Amino acid sequence: MTIQTDDRRGFIRVPLDTRAEVLVQGQTFRAGEEIDLSMSGVRLSVSGAPPAPGSACRVRIQLPTAGDRVVIEAEGTVIRSVPGSLAIEFTDLDPDSYFHLKNLILNNASDPEQAEQEFTSHWGIRPARP
Repeated sequence: MTIQTDDRRGFIRVPLDTRAEVLVQGQTFRAGEEIDLSMSGVRLSVSGAPPAPGSACRVRIQLPTAGDRVVIEAEGTVIRSVPGSLAIEFTDLDPDSYFHLKNLILNNASDPEQAEQEFTSHWGIRPARP
């Protein structure tokens, strides 16, 4: 069975209301509202002049938890940049961040079965290619 997704990401998206920031070229961009998260990247609203596509960056996403502070950290590349919005493709995740991101997606996806199929169809943060 082939999994269909509605975008080029190849992974199911999850909207999330949480703190996130992107560090790029000596600047920090903080999410202004809900972020749009997948296993392969994140889209967030930002203020100020966004960096150019192709810029290397570091992403920090603070997860909403009742107890300890949990942070997903990833290396990434800016793939879309327009005034007010950044889209980042993840290029590297440490094992703990991968684990937290995977669980976050599974627990918040509108279709958890589809998300689980995406995880079992391939490993890592790159979508399976036809």
